[in-house]
Amino acid sequence: MDLLSGAASAITVVQVAGKVWSICWKYYSDAKDAKPEIDCLMGYVLTLQNLFQQVEALAKGPGADKLVACKEIIERISLELEREFKMLENMLEPGKRHSILKSFGRRLKWPLQKEDVEEIIQLLERHKTTLITAMNCDQMYKVDYSLYIYKTNTLTSLGRLFFILIIT
Repeated sequence: MDLLSGAASAITVVQVAGKVWSICWKYYSDAKDAKPEIDCLMGYVLTLQNLFQQVEALAKGPGADKLVACKEIIERISLELEREFKMLENMLEPGKRHSILKSFGRRLKWPLQKEDVEEIIQLLERHKTTLITAMNCDQMYKVDYSLYIYKTNTLTSLGRLFFILIIT
């Protein structure tokens, strides 16, 4: 995966997540019975949107070439989340389920059951966990590499010191 496609995928996830969040907000302000489920789903969508904004910044940043473990994972999760958010958007979009005249004057009815929302949240949580784990692997790689450089420099310095002590 090149860095630009990773950034583009992250941007797409951020945009689609924003649409899903907006639709959820419409339901939240109009629906009666499903506020806890809507609130929880909105929280997860917003969390993933913020996370992918950070991923986008990383993919465009100066250290992007050091993203070893998460390059492919970012691409895969971005595509999966984009697809899932678009499916969720289609399920929630009130204009696509009813004509404008039929829904005029009615409160929006939340189209998902509690079990559906729980299943979606579990799926979003798995994606978030996978992405964070991959990014942590990259951080560990950077720490491991830094320790290797530190040990190498320390051993080189000790070798020079030892050589100086032997000569004198």
